Amino acid sequence: MKKIAAIDVGTNSMRLLLCEYEKGHFENKEKHLIVTRLGQGLSANGMISQDAIDRNMNALKIFKEKAEQYGAEEVIAIATSAVRDAENREEFLNKAKQYSGIDIMVITGETEADMGITGVASESDAIKEENILVIDIGGGSTELVLGNDKGILFSTSINAGTVRMTEKFITAHPIQENDIENLKINLQQLFEEPIRLLESMHIKKTIAIGGTATTIAAIYHSLCIYDPSIVHNTVITFEYLQDLLEQLKNMPVEKRYDVKGLQKERADVIPAGMIIMLHIMKSLGIASFTASENDNLEGAVIKLHNRQKMKY
Repeated sequence: MKKIAAIDVGTNSMRLLLCEYEKGHFENKEKHLIVTRLGQGLSANGMISQDAIDRNMNALKIFKEKAEQYGAEEVIAIATSAVRDAENREEFLNKAKQYSGIDIMVITGETEADMGITGVASESDAIKEENILVIDIGGGSTELVLGNDKGILFSTSINAGTVRMTEKFITAHPIQENDIENLKINLQQLFEEPIRLLESMHIKKTIAIGGTATTIAAIYHSLCIYDPSIVHNTVITFEYLQDLLEQLKNMPVEKRYDVKGLQKERADVIPAGMIIMLHIMKSLGIASFTASENDNLEGAVIKLHNRQKMKY
């Protein structure tokens, strides 16, 4: 098997997957995460700030060193919403190449969605004949993809993520009700078309990936130390999520630091992620979702290492 490192440069965090991989099979996976807030201020001025660039260069250096220590024979790096949208994306990518020697591939929202469901499908029994909806709420965007063992039936990427929505709509913590209402009105507009299309399709099961979903699962288990083996396949009901949002939105950010399972760096943006998830679930009549640790990092390895389309 080949030792591979995969890096996801996201809007809120940078993530690293170290794994042994061959022909669709993974062994000895380990993941690392650094909250870098690449998209901070991006919605306001369209530019990645110098502070955000510096934070991400430092994280990239740390991950490159981890990949070298691991003995990775190949490094795959992708960038998503924040880099996609930034006017100074070329400056960021060039600096990353100079700083680390790593070429970062900027992927479209549709490719991100494709990699997400591919990652979910890397667990052999995750996607069978029935239609599975995969939801990936990131810092800058949300991907919705419906698929089964024959392939993708529907896929879209929407510019609604935890960092983007918090910066646009949340003006204070505890969160004011009119801020939540304004956010919900915007979500209604952004998700109207994909919801309408998905309503006509039979969704058998919903799987959620990414930081919002796994953080909710970590809070559910009150994890003092994050454990992916406990988080993976946790089922979260609509009612539990609604109650959790009610608790968190009424807290100042500093009070949320005491919530077991909630990473300090996510404390200000996690309510927006929950509001997005609840909007999708309510609109489609989804009673629960299953949190998955398999996501677009595994998907990136499968897609970019093999360089061929995977069938589910």
